[in-house]
Amino acid sequence: MKGKWKFMDDERGVENAVYSILMIAIVVIVALMIGSLVLSRGGQLQVLAGTPKASLSGVLNGGASPSLLLNHESGDPLNVAQLSLSVFDDGGVQIGSITVPDTVTPAAISSGMQTSAIQLTGMAITSGNRYTIKISDTQSKQQIGMMVLVAR
Repeated sequence: MKGKWKFMDDERGVENAVYSILMIAIVVIVALMIGSLVLSRGGQLQVLAGTPKASLSGVLNGGASPSLLLNHESGDPLNVAQLSLSVFDDGGVQIGSITVPDTVTPAAISSGMQTSAIQLTGMAITSGNRYTIKISDTQSKQQIGMMVLVAR
């Protein structure tokens, strides 16, 4: 009976099988890592080529002649003449939309800069109320940033 079960004690092929499985696992893991890296970079490059992204804040003044001062906190430089503003009240209803006029200075803003007053003509901005302002690029028609401000 000893000769009958001798193949159960033979472990000559186990080492090669374990090495083969480990090599396949390592190749699959490396391929997944490279694929993940390539796909994640591709998405970022596509966004960078299109619409600029920026972190913006501002000061909203209400009253008879409402205005907005834009502060560029961080992100891509922005051409001010290519910006459009959409203003929404606290209920989410759009109360107005304008394209920033060429008279606003400076013509381009980057981190740490502020625009001159952007007149929000035709919009009823009440001091003390909260408003959402969406800033979009007029060329790509995509949103650059959004702010929630309380009017002064």
